[in-house]
This record gives sequence, C-alpha cells and structure tokens, in this order.
Amino acid sequence: MYKAILEIGGYEVGEEVPIDKALAWLEAYDTPHVKKVEGVSKKPSGKKVEDRKLETSAKKSPEDPMLDDYLGRNTSVVKKNIEEDKLSRDQLANLLELEKIDKKREIVIKSIEKRLGVSGT
Repeated sequence: MYKAILEIGGYEVGEEVPIDKALAWLEAYDTPHVKKVEGVSKKPSGKKVEDRKLETSAKKSPEDPMLDDYLGRNTSVVKKNIEEDKLSRDQLANLLELEKIDKKREIVIKSIEKRLGVSGT
C-alpha cells in the first residue's frame, strides 16, 4: 500500500494512493510524493478513491493521468520541460487543454502554443 506524503494527483497527504499511480510518480519525480507503508489502512479508502476518480474525470477530458502530473509541477519547471521534452503533438494538445481547464498559467499556455505553432487566443 502507498500513501501520499505530498499533495499529488488530487490525493491529499496521508491518503492511500493506487499502486500503479504511486509507482509512476516514484519514477517521474526526483522528490518522492508517495511512500510505501506496511499494514492495512485504518479506514477503507475505496469509496473516497472512486469519488475522486469520478470528480477528476468529469473535470478533465484527456485520459492520461501522467499528463496531469506533468502539469503538477511549478510553472518554471513545466515551461522548461515543455520546451525541452520530446512530446508529440497529441500530448501537447492534451497538455494545453488540461492547463486551460485547470491551472490556467499564461506562461505555460504560451509555451505549449509555441511548440504547437499556434497563436494564443
């Protein structure tokens, strides 16, 4: 079982995190956002996790949780990564859509639009 030690992907500190997401986040971030814990949780968190999945999927249309996590970093890191990483047009378009729906950081939006070769709206 994994628990969030920093807020990530809609999970608050101390909440149980699905193993597949936890392993992806451990690999993606230099600073761990989750940790493996032994034993069984005191409160079953299944309903809470399911509610969060429904809430998140209703809010954001792209289906790749890694893209959401990609945008979860601070503005300067996201901008630098967008400029340097080898992202497909589809990934960039999904990142742009997520950014416009969620964080709405003008610098990040302009960086993505520049990579896509489109002018801002």
